[in-house]
Amino acid sequence: MICTRSFSHSSRTAPLPQETLTGWLATIADFNPMTYLLDALRSLLYGGWQPRALLEGALAIAGVGTVSIALALAALRGRVARG
Repeated sequence: MICTRSFSHSSRTAPLPQETLTGWLATIADFNPMTYLLDALRSLLYGGWQPRALLEGALAIAGVGTVSIALALAALRGRVARG
């Protein structure tokens, strides 16, 4: 929940357009996976099906899922090893 909220606040599709973001905030928005997910959803709902936006959104979901599962398994292995 906390990660999702922080992702959504710094994403390019947040209340401010990407063009108005400057400096470090623009950089964070470029690397934020929620940016690509929200762009994909926006393309489905409002702009017609844009293959590039949908592919980037799918890759962002896959990347966040892979990292999340890897971290969860590492935590589980540590807890099991400790008993």
